[in-house]
Amino acid sequence: MAHVAEEPKRYVCERCQVVHAGTPIHESGGDHSFEPPGSCGGCDSSSFVEFGDWVHHHA
Repeated sequence: MAHVAEEPKRYVCERCQVVHAGTPIHESGGDHSFEPPGSCGGCDSSSFVEFGDWVHHHA
């Protein structure tokens, strides 16, 4: 069976709309969960919205 790469969650900065890959958190059993970065690399904000929720987000 071929290995299928896991796609990370993506997060959108509420201030400047830069998209970031989530930080992987290693779970038991080899699984991963993802969390937003501590701060935006573009504007240093710490407010993020999951990529899939961005269209429905109203700041």
